[in-house]
Amino acid sequence: MDPKIEHLHSQNIYLGTSSWKYPGWAGIVYKKSYPTAKAFNETCLAEYAQTYTAVGVDHTYYAWPLASTIQKYTEQTPSSFRFGLKVTEKITVFKYPNLKRYGKDAGSVNSSFLSAKELKENFLKPLEKFADRLGPLMLEFSQFYPGMVASGAEFISRLDRFFQELRDCEPFRFAIELRNANWLKRPYFETLARHGVGHVFNSWTRMPPIIDQLHLAGDVPLPFFIGRILLQPGTSYEQAVEAFSPYDRLQDPHPELRGGAVALIRGALESGVPAYVFVNNRAEGCAPKTIQGILDLL
Repeated sequence: MDPKIEHLHSQNIYLGTSSWKYPGWAGIVYKKSYPTAKAFNETCLAEYAQTYTAVGVDHTYYAWPLASTIQKYTEQTPSSFRFGLKVTEKITVFKYPNLKRYGKDAGSVNSSFLSAKELKENFLKPLEKFADRLGPLMLEFSQFYPGMVASGAEFISRLDRFFQELRDCEPFRFAIELRNANWLKRPYFETLARHGVGHVFNSWTRMPPIIDQLHLAGDVPLPFFIGRILLQPGTSYEQAVEAFSPYDRLQDPHPELRGGAVALIRGALESGVPAYVFVNNRAEGCAPKTIQGILDLL
């Protein structure tokens, strides 16, 4: 493990990527030989954890987590390693898109939107024995359009009620990831801080840069810092996949993106709170190379 990553880890700064099963990282993260693709997918996490101290887990966004799956992950990693799980979209989608994968729910309003009861029963309960291995659970909200949640004030009010119902859910921690940039105002950050909830400072196609989001948060005392380096401004997910796959090299360095991650880490160090940074391949073409760039800036 890079001594810089180890040093940051000693200060409760966790660095990793969004997911980990990328054959294109051979020779970068993965130096071992794996006999089959199946063997790689099932066991490469152990080698990954020799390089990084955390990893983002995206598949829990699409289905409730299984204790058996998280058990396998924890068995392959040291006790100090952290998993950043995305909360299942059953909790965060207001209205299901008209897509085939949603079946009979396609196009309908989600009755489980911000349901604390469903979150407790279907997401938190299977994870209880692994709570000490988890970073903050990230609730990603797609962009709200007219006819959905009417305003940032209404969203904050709903969040306030939601987290009041989750007061008995320690030691789990939560963080909110928004796609409505105009809702990033002081009342939003103050509501999160009041409930001990974090904001996911995210680099995404239609969000302000992370460093601007940090300025918007101002001096509100957030309990931890968490960043997701996903996409460059103005770039769609589909464009990035087509341009960067198989993610084996850096293709489009973006200094501002890296600078935002550095500012987030420095802010956490100055505030004496933990930080979690998850980097996606679609940001610059190869997440491990982006992380190295961030470390060089630090």
